[in-house]
Amino acid sequence: MHGNRFTNPTIETVYSTRAMTLRNRPILGSIIWITCAAFCAGLLTLAAAYLYLDPQTPSAESFRHVRLETPLRIYARDDRLIAEFGERRVIPIGFDQIPRQFINAVVSTEDKRFYEHAGIDLVSLTNDSFNLLKSLLFDDRLGPGASTITMQLARNVSFGLERTFIRKFKEMLLALKIEQELSKDEILTLYINIVPFGKRAYGAEAAARTYYGRSLTELDLAELAMLAGIPQSPSAANPINGPERALARRNVVLSRMLEQGAISREEYDDATARPLTARLFDPQLDVAAPYAAEWVRQQLIATYPDLYTAGYEVHTTIDADLQRAATDALRGGLDAYDRRHGYRGPEARLPEEDMALLADDPVAGRERARDAANAQPAYQGLEPAVVIASSRDEAQLIINTGEVITLPLAAAQWARPYIDENSRGPAPTAMTDILTTGDIVRLRRLEAGWELSQIPGIQGALVSVEPETGKLLAMVGGYDYAISQFNHATQAARQPGSGFKPIVYGAAINHGVTPDSTYMDAPLVFNERGAATAYKPKNDNNKYNGPTRLRQALYRSINLVTIRVLLDIEAGTVMDFAGHFGFDTTGFPRNTQLAIGGGTMTVTPLDMVRAYSVFANGGYLVDPYTIASMTDSEGNKLIDTQPVALCAPGYVEPPVVAVSADMPTAEPAPAVSTIADASPAESDPDVPESSAPAPAPCRTPAIDPRVAFIMTDMLRDVIKRGTARRALSLKRADIAGKTGTTDEAADTWFNGFSADVATTVWVGFDSLKPLGRREYGSTTPLSIWIDYMKAALAERPERFREQPDGIVNLRVGGNGNSEFEYFLADHLPAQHETSSPDRVEKPEIQSVDLF
Repeated sequence: MHGNRFTNPTIETVYSTRAMTLRNRPILGSIIWITCAAFCAGLLTLAAAYLYLDPQTPSAESFRHVRLETPLRIYARDDRLIAEFGERRVIPIGFDQIPRQFINAVVSTEDKRFYEHAGIDLVSLTNDSFNLLKSLLFDDRLGPGASTITMQLARNVSFGLERTFIRKFKEMLLALKIEQELSKDEILTLYINIVPFGKRAYGAEAAARTYYGRSLTELDLAELAMLAGIPQSPSAANPINGPERALARRNVVLSRMLEQGAISREEYDDATARPLTARLFDPQLDVAAPYAAEWVRQQLIATYPDLYTAGYEVHTTIDADLQRAATDALRGGLDAYDRRHGYRGPEARLPEEDMALLADDPVAGRERARDAANAQPAYQGLEPAVVIASSRDEAQLIINTGEVITLPLAAAQWARPYIDENSRGPAPTAMTDILTTGDIVRLRRLEAGWELSQIPGIQGALVSVEPETGKLLAMVGGYDYAISQFNHATQAARQPGSGFKPIVYGAAINHGVTPDSTYMDAPLVFNERGAATAYKPKNDNNKYNGPTRLRQALYRSINLVTIRVLLDIEAGTVMDFAGHFGFDTTGFPRNTQLAIGGGTMTVTPLDMVRAYSVFANGGYLVDPYTIASMTDSEGNKLIDTQPVALCAPGYVEPPVVAVSADMPTAEPAPAVSTIADASPAESDPDVPESSAPAPAPCRTPAIDPRVAFIMTDMLRDVIKRGTARRALSLKRADIAGKTGTTDEAADTWFNGFSADVATTVWVGFDSLKPLGRREYGSTTPLSIWIDYMKAALAERPERFREQPDGIVNLRVGGNGNSEFEYFLADHLPAQHETSSPDRVEKPEIQSVDLF
């Protein structure tokens, strides 16, 4: 028994264990060596990856100076926002402005261990690595990775959205560097300001205003959770493009906040029960001034290529209150013209299949009608609506919100059928005369209720400036910028009509004619060489007054007298004089059409307000401008425009940069010092002459101030007893102006001013068709001008310019009709020979240019 060495079981077991240990020891050593080698290889790989990728990633320090792509913002003179330009809507906010609930929503949803990790969440990375590998192997694509908030920030600032392993490694490396440079609160603030939320909104504040029309601090928990869920898929999961998906995502955000203890069960239940209330809000403007803002943009875009992204702020000369008054006045005047000329019928009609559905299934039909209303573009104050029923006394219409409106006949009583510009059909006696089922029309909401309306086919413009400085106070270039972006104030070159007569009369007075000079108001006949018939200009009313004083001819706007004045002083004299008002006379006719603002003559409303400002300010040509200052995102001033003072004796004229009306320059009016008291500096005998201060820059008169004074006085008579008497409703003695109407009223104008405000209004059709035989500059344009000037002059006292030296005031006339008249001292009545009633035209003046 003892001879068998394996008979003892204990000894046998020990022996076996030792044998196994000896056999396995080489394998264990191999494992240890392989593990060490793999670890070293991993370290080397990471080191190599770092050395390879680190130069390709930006420095973390650059994240302290991230420049958000902030749009161009344009402000009125009182810092009210009037326009915004840019593809991205960004409104930066600080950490202390972010609601705590929104921070909790973002962290709970996007990176619940944000305050614990150092840029990379290893737990999420491990879990999501398997998902990434699975997506790559089975779906042949990269699925979502384990992106922390810091990694997302790195991606949005420094990398594209393409999903690659290399980009992911770069994100991780940069995230680690960012965490070393910025605090958690700084990272979160930058992330919340830069992440996309869809609909051009970048950052939470812009998103809040885009989807809710309110600041982030004004939103409730449900709304904050809705926003927090958008960045996962900003295009498809925003509440406009994907409302159901956005609502589901909002509830996911709320559930994660509940899991993290950020909200209570009661808050969760209340928030998840809330309906979706988001809708698309346009950028909130304090006062809309799109035409003026576009004029500013055109002047800057050539100089600043990054105009829409660099966060520039432009402060303009626009008076926000007057801009609103100008917009209301122009729209009101164009609406009044449109109603005067009748109802042109519906904009469109429902398709036949929708009409049949409306009859067979009213519920479904109304839904289709609502969609049709919603498909129409929305304009300021004019709601699209579809007629779903019409009877004798009323009609029912549905608007884009689904609300059904009952419109009584009285709310459409104005709608006599339009026949042409001179006639309308009979007044309607039943609503069925006006509206039938299926009509797509416009409604306007008034305090008393809804009324039928329509989009005017006519256009207009209003430009208002300070005559002494050229500061633009208000500009409206059309009925609605959404309808037409063409700026009639700066681009519509039209015939000025009788609005040009003050230039002709001013040239005559400068040439020696006096306001008391008498010209014959009688027919004229011009036998043009080669013409089959003679040209016979006429007065608008086909009446003639015989011998007529120049002053009377102006305020009554008599064509034949103006033509005789032109013949007297010659066309070249008028052309030269017109150049001092800023007009480009290259295309002006050199014939009798020059006298009455017709033929080839075209000017813009901006040209006209600049010209009339010369009369208003005492003889100085001042270019209108609207850019007061411009700053970059750091607050550095890039433009600082100061109005140039008007000269007193002893001062020199500075260079003047002209502003083109139809193609604005890239630079605003020259920035120079403002001179409060223009008086030459006294010389100091102890100071060398070369070191004496240079004279301050200022403008010298463009025309004789005496002529400006006399013409202003004559233009006041246009309002006191002439074609613009309706402006007496303003109850001011310091206002002056001139109506303008071209042949067949294709263009109608009123150009008027006080010492403080000069304003031009133009009304006409883009197609040049006539406005109607009862339309003049004294109707629609004057009405608009009066409505605007009520606001513009409300806080300004009457102001009259002092009579310049060299003017004599003498009594003229007799037989009980005498009155005082102004004369230039060097052209008193006894020294002036009045024109002969039989005076004929100069040989070089031709006269066949008809309107």
